[in-house]
Amino acid sequence: MEKQILIHGYTGAIDIVNKNLADQLMTLQEINQKTFSSELLTFLMKRGYVTDKTEEDEYSYVSRIVRTLHQKELMSYKTFTFVISYNCNFRCPYCFENRNKKDTEFYTTFSREMVDKAYLAIKNIESRKPLRNKIITLYGGEPLLARNKDILTYLILEGHKKGYKFHAISNGYELDHFLELLSSDLIFKVQVTIDGTKDYHNQRRIHYQALDTFDKIISNIELALKQGISITVRVNNDNRNVENFAQLKAYFESIGFYTYPNFKLYSAMLHNNEAITNDEKTALTFSSSRSYISKHKEMGTEKTCKDYGLYQRIYNALKEKKPIPFKGTFCASQSGGYVLDCFGDIYPCWEVVGNKEFCIGNYLEKDINWNDNLVEKWHTYDISMNSFCRKCKYALYCGGGCVAHVMSGKRNHCSYFQNIFDLAVKRALCKALY
Repeated sequence: MEKQILIHGYTGAIDIVNKNLADQLMTLQEINQKTFSSELLTFLMKRGYVTDKTEEDEYSYVSRIVRTLHQKELMSYKTFTFVISYNCNFRCPYCFENRNKKDTEFYTTFSREMVDKAYLAIKNIESRKPLRNKIITLYGGEPLLARNKDILTYLILEGHKKGYKFHAISNGYELDHFLELLSSDLIFKVQVTIDGTKDYHNQRRIHYQALDTFDKIISNIELALKQGISITVRVNNDNRNVENFAQLKAYFESIGFYTYPNFKLYSAMLHNNEAITNDEKTALTFSSSRSYISKHKEMGTEKTCKDYGLYQRIYNALKEKKPIPFKGTFCASQSGGYVLDCFGDIYPCWEVVGNKEFCIGNYLEKDINWNDNLVEKWHTYDISMNSFCRKCKYALYCGGGCVAHVMSGKRNHCSYFQNIFDLAVKRALCKALY
């Protein structure tokens, strides 16, 4: 008999049941004594699939769960990112960072004095050492520019003394200049973006000197993998290059990247953003989430679609017979994420770095100068404050989506999450049954 999964939105219950029961629950309007056996009805009510709560009771209950989870997250780990430089050697058409910083001829990076101030700021933000995340993310612009090597070496070795190790978000073009810093206790992981096989990539990941970048990045990834670190390749897909994804994956297989256990590949759907100029939009064709996932299914690469850890959470819950863990917020920006840039400014997340409108503090002085109103705005925002999210059946699995996007009035995340959730459920059911 065909099986389906029941997942409850606010109890976390997950059960594999016959399709007939699932269909019956989906169309059920009211219950009488003949609808279910007393034993089955007791089970369904215990799991939350049948309830005597009103809709408003349920919405209020979800809000209480969210606020409790959010308070717990506020008391948990603090995470830190360093914006090494706003400069970048690439001119990618879809970059969301402001061009006035990224494309400027004015060179910006940390100084030794600013590195020391940044580490002091971390102590000031979270005085309890066990509550500081031991992984610091290196971000930009492009953090791994060869011209930044001396200051990065100082920053990383100082961090190592303090018990930190590092994860870098890089275009990979000058990664070969940092091989001695690539190790399990220094820079242990790098995410590199490659937007398709050679021709596709070189059209999109554009060096400021108009140089082809594909071959050099591939060579650098191989060097990094031989150092024993983790490499994650991200592919930014729109309608123009999504069908090339399978070819890129096959290429990585052919050159032996998958023989390294620390190599991973995933696809991320491109979204429109305000920083993209009209001229740049001619090089891009944005996709709907349904079309994006459908094309990955056709290629057999749907497992590589970014799913926010959904599949693993759902499968683990089935395997361990435990509730699916909930999310009260979408990301650390709502509780304990701090992005420190090379000018002394602090931002809540990567999406808004360099935009003074979202600057929550400054660490140039010994004591941090906080914008208390803005900190509160970010650290109090959660699903319970958004009437749309509060009534969404995916709310506690999604966390409400990117706050920076929500504050800008964008809801790109909703459609994508619904489609990727369905995909994750089907994958988890197949693995659990077979």
